[in-house]
This record gives sequence, structure tokens and C-alpha cells, in this order.
Amino acid sequence: MRSTKYLTAAACTTAVLAVTGLSPATAAPTAPTAAAKPVTKDAADFNGDGYADLATGAPSATVNGLKRAGLVSVVYGSPTGLRHDKQQLISRATPGIPGEPNASEGGWGQRATHGDLDADGYDDLLVGTGVGENLVLWGGKTGISGGTTLPKGAGTIQSPATSGSGGGIGDVNGDGKDDLVTHAQAYKSPTPWPGVLTQYGPLDRATGKPASARFRDTLTKDGVMVHHVSVGDMTGDGIADIVGSGIKGNAEGAKAAAVVLKGTRTGPVPGGTLNEMQGAEFGDVNGDGYRDLVSSSWAADPTRSGGIHVTYGGPDGVSMTLPGRRYDQNTPGVPGVNEKDDRFGSDFTLGDVDQDGYADIVVGAPFESGSGGGSTGAGAITVLRGSKTGVTTTGAQSFTQNSTGIPSTSEKTDHFGQAVTLLDANKDGKPELYVGGNGEDTWVGRVWQLQTGATGLTGTGATSFNLGGGYGSAHFGAWFGK
Repeated sequence: MRSTKYLTAAACTTAVLAVTGLSPATAAPTAPTAAAKPVTKDAADFNGDGYADLATGAPSATVNGLKRAGLVSVVYGSPTGLRHDKQQLISRATPGIPGEPNASEGGWGQRATHGDLDADGYDDLLVGTGVGENLVLWGGKTGISGGTTLPKGAGTIQSPATSGSGGGIGDVNGDGKDDLVTHAQAYKSPTPWPGVLTQYGPLDRATGKPASARFRDTLTKDGVMVHHVSVGDMTGDGIADIVGSGIKGNAEGAKAAAVVLKGTRTGPVPGGTLNEMQGAEFGDVNGDGYRDLVSSSWAADPTRSGGIHVTYGGPDGVSMTLPGRRYDQNTPGVPGVNEKDDRFGSDFTLGDVDQDGYADIVVGAPFESGSGGGSTGAGAITVLRGSKTGVTTTGAQSFTQNSTGIPSTSEKTDHFGQAVTLLDANKDGKPELYVGGNGEDTWVGRVWQLQTGATGLTGTGATSFNLGGGYGSAHFGAWFGK
């Protein structure tokens, strides 16, 4: 179980929900003690054995003969690392999972994240389905077992409609229980009100209903039509803060915008400003005790060459003294060069890969091409180091499947780097890097494991695994549950 979850989703609170007849969330009686700020992000532990587990998406897997029905692979940590030889494969065909395999669902189990939603001490896995639902796969002593489809809402102020695009989990009011936050929308003639729905934990395993819930109209209150948020403790007070991104206004030509809301015992309050962003993770890059925000805006780039933004945390959520900065492959010291459709920053992860006490950033560029034009979309990853002064390009590293020690070779549309995550599955104090390549082996997909150490990331000793046969062009490695 994790005390605070730093994951993609949406949350803020003002208008009280009457959905399911729940009362407003109450504040914790006393302020929580500030938690330690590890530089490596928290990882899932679905079976509560103290070892990190890995959830990987195969959204196009064939299930019961139905192509593109989709499944999720869960691999459990152990003293010897991830036991990928004993993968647990979960789909609509798994006993206890609601529904039936559906070839038209298109990406079942996508956009997953994790946290202890029922407050039983085991992490659960939240997945967004291809038909507009959010589904919780429940953790327990033996691992993931059973699931519950969450209510979608009616689209009113009292019951906002959720999009089924996943969500995020974190303790946003400091009461010690994980809360679920999702994008939602209420309709009030003549226009819809976009915002975020906070469902306060614990959730009921039978019905999926929260202890209480609140909705915030972010367009009216914050001037941002939020379509994506991230949750993480940027203020260092032990309560998760909220970063919401979207567009400013809803008229044609509206610009990208973002809003920061600080988590407090009485609910989120405005705190700091930052660049527009899409997707985000948190980690202490400069070792000052505040988690920093790494985000990407490659999707808004007309060339899709990509780039990441680093925003430093502070008492107000966003540092008042350290300016944020953008990094791409044209930044001095960063390997490579910006090219159309590299998609540098499609995914990224933070963790201490060189054991110096600062969080480093691993960036995926799944459409990066090799020299000579024969490996278009083969993919690559880049490591940017953290330091006392923040991100440094000194000692930056770059890897492809052609790097020494990494299994297989770079080939067209492998998309090595489509997904990246760091976790320490054997608790030896050194996180491993996991890299997804959903196009490998003609879209069967594969996951690579790379080792870290005092000198940083290395291809030496790297291994890889896939689903095995019988699942078709599964796109295994399309995402990791983070």
C-alpha cells in the first residue's frame, strides 16, 4: 500500500455531489505529518508482499478467438525480481471480471493506474475500457482477483458523467485514504460544464460507490476546460496536489492552458501557474524535498517531434524561484536531433538510475528512426540526469535495440519506448527500467528490462519477455500501469 499516489487523472472540489446520495467529504481533524520524499516514484503492490508489481497493457490481444478484445498482464515482484514466467493475464474472459470479451471494444484495459481504493492495504488497478467505462481490478493477498465497473453518472451537476478514460488515485484531502479522481462533465443548458469529479475513498467493492464525492466546474471557476490531470505532492506537505490541463475557454482558437490546485484538509485551493502540459509524472529532480512535475506537449506540436517540460515544486505547488524549462532533442547535450514524428516524450518516467539521490528522467521516443531510413519508427529512449540545480544534460544517455546488450535489433515500427517505467521489483535498492515496444515482432509486442547502477542505465544484462503465443497482434507493451 502506498501513502500517496502520483498518477494521471483529475480532481478538485467545490459543488457537492448528490450522486448516490452521498454526503460531502469531511476534513481530517489534524494536519498529516509530512511524508518522506523518495526520488523514485511509488510502485504498485497488488498482493501486499512488499515487492513492486508491474501491470502491462495488450489492448489488441486476441481473447477467446476475438481479435482486439484486449487484456492486461500483471507480473509480480519477488526476491529474484519480476516473475514474468508466471504472468497473470486478465481480460473480460477472466472469472470475476464484469462483461464478456468484445472485439469492438478496442483497447480494453487502457490507461491504467493503481492505488488502494478500498482501503484494505492492497493496491488495486483502475483501467479505462474502450466503451466508456472505468473498471477497478481488486488487489488482495493472492494478487488481482475480481473487478467492479464504476457508475458512469447521469451528466447532471448532481451526477456528472465520467468519460471512462481512466483516472488517478491519491489522498487529496489528507485523511489517510486514497481517493479516485476523474475527468467528468455536467450538462446545464445550453452548454456542458467540464470539470473533475473527486470520489473520496474508500470505494465499495460491490457497487463501486465512494464514501462521498464532489464535482468542480473548472471552466467557470478556473478558466480551464480540463481534459487531463495529474496528482502529486508538489508542496511537500503529505497531501496530493492536482495539476489539470486542457484549453482556456471553449471558443474556436482557444489555447492550451493548465491549472494547479493545492491539496488541503478542506479541499484543493489555487496554487501557482505552469506551462500547458499533457501527461505528467512527479519526482524530486533537484533533491530539495519537493516533487517536481515532468510533462509533455508533443501532441500539440504540429511536427510531433516532441519535447518535455520540467516544472519545479515548492511550498505554493510551483516553485517561486526556479523557472521551468523545456527539453527536446535540439537542446544542447540531449542526444539526437528533432525530427518530424519522433514523439520524444510520448511517455516518460522518473527514478534515481545512478544512485546519487536525485530523480532522473527517462524519456521514450517510440517513433524515432534509425540511420539510413530502414528502421522508421524503431524507437529510442533517453536518460536526462537530475542534480542539485535540477535537470542537467551532462551525462545524458540514449539507447535503442541496437545498443550493446539489449535483445533484438531496431526494426521498422518496433516502437521501442512506447512505454517506460522504473521500479525496484527485487528490493535491492536499484530500480530497473522497463521499456515497452508494442510494435515488436509484427505488433505482437514486447517488454525489455534494463539494469541501473552507479554509472546510470546500462544495456548489459538486459532481458525481454512477451505474452507468448496465441494472442495475435496484441500490442503488448503499449502502456504500463503507473
